[in-house]
Amino acid sequence: MENFCQVNIAVVLIFCDTLGMNLKPNPLRAADVRNHNQKIILSKIYEVRKRGISQSELVVDTGLRAPTLFRIFSDLEKQGLIEIFENSDDSEDDLIKKGRRPVLYTVRKDALYTIGLEFWLSSITLGVFNFSGERVYSRIEGLDANISLPEVIDMIVSLVNGALKSLVIDSNKVIGLGVAAPGQVDVINRRVMSYPRIRGMQNAALAEELEKKLKLTVILHNNCSVIALSEYHHGGYDHHGSLFTFSLRAGLNGAFVDERGIYTTSQGITLESGHVPVDSQGPLCTCGIRGCLESHILALDKTNAQAGKPIFSDLEQRLASGDSSAKIITAKAANCLFIVSKSIMRFFTPRSFLILTKG
Repeated sequence: MENFCQVNIAVVLIFCDTLGMNLKPNPLRAADVRNHNQKIILSKIYEVRKRGISQSELVVDTGLRAPTLFRIFSDLEKQGLIEIFENSDDSEDDLIKKGRRPVLYTVRKDALYTIGLEFWLSSITLGVFNFSGERVYSRIEGLDANISLPEVIDMIVSLVNGALKSLVIDSNKVIGLGVAAPGQVDVINRRVMSYPRIRGMQNAALAEELEKKLKLTVILHNNCSVIALSEYHHGGYDHHGSLFTFSLRAGLNGAFVDERGIYTTSQGITLESGHVPVDSQGPLCTCGIRGCLESHILALDKTNAQAGKPIFSDLEQRLASGDSSAKIITAKAANCLFIVSKSIMRFFTPRSFLILTKG
């Protein structure tokens, strides 16, 4: 199945927001401090869930006192969120030589769940993950042409409810829903600013609408940004500290990530790299301006663009067959991306680039 790496990162965004602690600058009470410390410990146990972690390790790591850690661990066990980690590689002889091994803890797989969802013009991809981050359910659903925003919202609600019903999971055990949406996203206000390919998707309060219907916490971000973050952390390549990603599907977008995470503007809005100007006399873009990168790229594959299909989806086969027009298209597209990449280099100086297409 496609796109589950970025869906999983959407889950991570939810988990970090829920457990990670964007504390507001309000006066803290003792209960707030205890709750904050508990979330820190739970997030650290989650981070090393595949090997487990001991209380003594966390005393060193966090600086919290041993009695405080003991109380937190006891509370987390009572809540059913953690359990003793049984997967030890030590043989009986090793244990005799080393002495008593510290008790390691990990999160309980069935304690909580997260849902990740990514969509664009043609399809919705959904995954449900247990508390260990393992995918326990997945589904891809196609979208009809000329679909509207209310119809997309209804389909998302149906898919999420269907997944929970299939897994027999109560919604109270779901930490939240991470949504990777197309178009320019206002991350702070949780709105899709613009995605003209889906009717009604302008200044759309997508997260708020989904929360009303699903009664779940919803974290919203741009799908290209989520793909880039996924590639940066889990793609298996060394990006030397920063990565810029172009995504070519029904349109074109881009995202920049580094060790600090996904870049957004000072207003918390994701990038719209498809609307970087290439030539002021170029084709008219959906944004109303001539010569944007996206308008140039879409003009090179009008057939797929007009049908709402992934652009350049048949280009590889055409190149393999020696199609001379495919070579010209490739050269023109590469030139447009090169021009914009030079501008991006000036502003972000990414150490690596990634171009994604859907074949």
